[in-house]
Amino acid sequence: MKVKHILAILALTATVSGQNIDRLVEALVRTESNGNAAAIGDSGKAFGILQIHDVMVKDFNRITGKNYKHEDMFNEITSREVARGVLNFYSKHIEKTMNRKATEKELGFIWNGGGSSWRRVAAPISDTKQKNLEAYWAKVYKNLK
Repeated sequence: MKVKHILAILALTATVSGQNIDRLVEALVRTESNGNAAAIGDSGKAFGILQIHDVMVKDFNRITGKNYKHEDMFNEITSREVARGVLNFYSKHIEKTMNRKATEKELGFIWNGGGSSWRRVAAPISDTKQKNLEAYWAKVYKNLK
């Protein structure tokens, strides 16, 4: 196996620390909007640089006790705060339940597919959601480099 392929495999399974979450968030920004804070996607349901849906804002508010509104996601700093908060929360959940650190891919799946999507990394399901998650991760992975 070539070194490049070995490094790619290691990157897919890399565990995530706080610093790596920041790196992942920046890859998500590039994937979602290429840094366009005014971006609106998913037929008007996703806002800002991270294309955040209202359900994600509600999850963040539940986790942190804050009271952000969906419209606040047009603010770049607030969007990054929401992403870091949600990803840190689920990273700790994975660490607690699995007794190991989360991988970047697991957190990428969560960002795109919801809180329980991380399970699909180790136990893929042959369905449309899995195909979409894998395609999304391939885009994020390119932006991690």
